[in-house]
Amino acid sequence: MLKKNSFFFRLSRFVNNIKRDGIIWSISRIFLKIFNEQNEIERKKNKVLNYLITIYNYSVAHGIFKGMRLNKNIYWSRNDLITHILGVYEKHILDQLIKFSKSDNSVFIDVGAADGYFAVGSAYSGLFKKVYAFEIQKEGREILSENAKANNCEKKIIINPEANFKRLKNIVDAHKRAVVLIDIEGDEFSLLNDEILKLLSNYNIIVELHPSLVKNGYQKEKDLINSAKHLFNVSIIKRENYNPNFFKELDNFTDDERLVAFSEGRENNMSWLILETRN
Repeated sequence: MLKKNSFFFRLSRFVNNIKRDGIIWSISRIFLKIFNEQNEIERKKNKVLNYLITIYNYSVAHGIFKGMRLNKNIYWSRNDLITHILGVYEKHILDQLIKFSKSDNSVFIDVGAADGYFAVGSAYSGLFKKVYAFEIQKEGREILSENAKANNCEKKIIINPEANFKRLKNIVDAHKRAVVLIDIEGDEFSLLNDEILKLLSNYNIIVELHPSLVKNGYQKEKDLINSAKHLFNVSIIKRENYNPNFFKELDNFTDDERLVAFSEGRENNMSWLILETRN
């Protein structure tokens, strides 16, 4: 594991931040940190976040993952912590996982699991009985493992490095049905080739699409959708609403603070590809 103060550790974190938050926002944060300043958006988010941490001490307060412990060592993005604590992080994806689990809740495969919000949450809550979590970064796998142990569900989670045909085939050979979530920052277009789409054709799959992160990404997105249509029922979903007024914890914050708190810092309105098995 890279030492936290090492150059390569900092570089790795910076690259991850750029992929998630965009280069302009990432560079802006560096200058703000150098001059010990916060922009107004960051100030509002931190005000809400610090209040929620005081109340719930890094645990999920609402929803199906309620009670799950969150790691204070933030591996991926601080922008996500507020919605993690409130249990509404990518709620439209969580709702889709719940829908799929009603048909078969035996196995969940999380490709690009990061620190394990969905992987650990699914095992902790019983949403799925067994979880295969793939995370290419060693630091992410170690934090994921810590989170699984903190929530007493490490025996339900098998942690793997990068997903590939061989590793996925081993799972397919062992499990007829599964639900798959893929969030790998543009690598979804290379992973989901015709061979792997056919391999996973008995599974329900959710894919976060990142065409802006790769060369010719929008054409690759079209190609992926067209290929998937031969094997799956295909649809696209987006995050449809923000509902901070649902939470009494936020009643004493301003409109601006409540709305900014629910932002996950994305550069654009993201899309998710839903592939429902025909079998």
